[in-house]
Order: sequence, then structure tokens, then C-alpha cells
Amino acid sequence: MLVTVSADISAAPQRLWDLLTDWENQGEWMREASDFEVTSPHRSGVGVTVATTVRIAGIATRDRIRVDVWEPPAESAPAHLGIVHLGWGKGRGDIHLTELPNAHTHLDWTERLQPPLGLAGAAGMHLLAPLFVHTFRRDLARLRSTAEHP
Repeated sequence: MLVTVSADISAAPQRLWDLLTDWENQGEWMREASDFEVTSPHRSGVGVTVATTVRIAGIATRDRIRVDVWEPPAESAPAHLGIVHLGWGKGRGDIHLTELPNAHTHLDWTERLQPPLGLAGAAGMHLLAPLFVHTFRRDLARLRSTAEHP
């Protein structure tokens, strides 16, 4: 399953980067996730690992992620945070931040999710696709609100 969401946000790329990489507080804008725990010895850069509880459609699981792309905002260069999902549900997520005029940012977020449990999981994920899209749109709206109204 592929889910993509994007938005223009009235905040600088660094503000968004700081929110995205504030691991333990991601639950403030990701309502389906809680109990974040950094499990790597370091908190920034490629190789950071984080575990969290994710609940979607009444199903809770412990998801583990590993950062595989760490390109923070730099002058005139877009930022890119890439993660690999290592838990029950596999896949990857990529968030790109592009600076716009007047301290605004365009955010593109893509999740490529692989269903667990073979064909049964694929069928279930297909049925839940609208819920996943709704969840990521809601998360992005909450991130936007958090970034714009500190």
C-alpha cells in the first residue's frame, strides 16, 4: 500500500525537522502511536532506532523503526528523513521538507506499507486503506497545527 500526503506549512524546515525527530513526543501529532522509546545508543543520524505502540482499527502492535536517511535542513537544500518499519508491519516512510519563501515549508510524506500475514493481510490492508489515508492526513494536520502554533 502506498499512502502520500503533502502540505504547505507556515513554519521553517528546521522547526518541522525538530518536531519530526523529537522521538518521544511524536505522539503529540501521531494520535495512533504512543509509548515511544529510543532503543539505539544515539538519538540522531542514520541508525537511530525507535520502538512505539501503534493502534489502528483496534489492532495494537509494537512497531520498530530504523532511520536510514538523515538529511537535515540546510541552506537551499531540501531535507529528507527516511525510516524503515521493522515491526509486524513492514515498509518504509519518507518525509521531504522543501523550504518556501517567508519561512514556510512544503512537506511531502510517503509511506510504503507491506501487509503482514500474506494474502489475508493484503486483503485486510486493502479494506483498511481509507482508514490509513485518513490517519496520515489527520497526523499531517496535527503536525501542521503543532508547527504553526507552538
